[in-house]
Amino acid sequence: MAASCPIDRARLARHASIGAVLAATLASACGGGEPPGATAGARLAALPIAEGTVTVSGISAGGYMAVQFHVANSALVQGAGVVAAGPYYCAENSMRHALGRCMQGDPEIPVDELLGVTSQSALDGNIDPIAGLADDRVWIFHGAADTLVAKPVVDALQAYYAGLVDPARIARVEHPTAGHTFPTRDPAAAACGSTEPPFVGNCGVDGARALLEHLYGAFAPGPAAGQAGELRTFDQGGYARDAGSSGLAAEGWLYVPAACKTREGNASCRLHVVFHGCKQGASFVQDAFVRRSGYLAAADAGHIVMLFPQVQPSFQPLNPNGCWDWWGYEGSDYATHAGPQIAAVWRMISDLGALPAD
Repeated sequence: MAASCPIDRARLARHASIGAVLAATLASACGGGEPPGATAGARLAALPIAEGTVTVSGISAGGYMAVQFHVANSALVQGAGVVAAGPYYCAENSMRHALGRCMQGDPEIPVDELLGVTSQSALDGNIDPIAGLADDRVWIFHGAADTLVAKPVVDALQAYYAGLVDPARIARVEHPTAGHTFPTRDPAAAACGSTEPPFVGNCGVDGARALLEHLYGAFAPGPAAGQAGELRTFDQGGYARDAGSSGLAAEGWLYVPAACKTREGNASCRLHVVFHGCKQGASFVQDAFVRRSGYLAAADAGHIVMLFPQVQPSFQPLNPNGCWDWWGYEGSDYATHAGPQIAAVWRMISDLGALPAD
């Protein structure tokens, strides 16, 4: 678990004061509608989530966002699973860096410099103290056939985390045949070496369960028994307005295992936030990534509430592929507490009742 640090609840009020409204986006790019079998919902409500159980994961741009959110909020987040992404603040607010060194590792990613930036940002109060990372757990996956994110990028991620986290708590998987894809054991998924939406591949690895068990500990063997959980949509509009984000989609998804549907009794469930990659959100693949990645079955097995926030493609800000902001398209504070998308997701977690008590 991360070192105990106080959560600044006044941050919510500061985010709410930003007051920006959603920017106009391409109507044709924001379609997809409500996923089949999902229950419509409004703003998020509190669930029986135990304190100290928030973790994150993501692939590609979502992997960068997972690292960003983890490092910025290390007093809250206890660990991260990262597929095909690099270290915190890799792009340094530069599209050139994002498309160059942060994808292909050429020129070399300056890990020591980024560690120094992280430390200074924490000292300045822009992110949580780095002590909160020391005993977190990190799971890293990369495919040798990945033509979009090169191995040196993921090597830099591992080296970065090793400078802040006990290396014994970092797990690294370098898959010999995987492309730019999220690994599953689904025989109906695309070939492991493929790189195509929804970026889910049959690699003989249940990536969702593997990363969640690394973060939380082993689940009971076999499928979850009893009633299936519920996939719900929720309104992201209020979170976007409060945080000043113009990049969030109108709706996100929440998966609630049957064991986590009420707040009666002691809090016994955990919370995991999944950040999708570019061209992997609902605007492009509807619910394919949410349902086919293996996260929902793992959530039932581990009693884990799953939050799937969504970003939409847009021309203003310039984000045609629907990526999370890991290079600064919503402003230079994107990797800090003041980052609009970080602030929005933090408030979602707050509404779910997963912040530590004062």
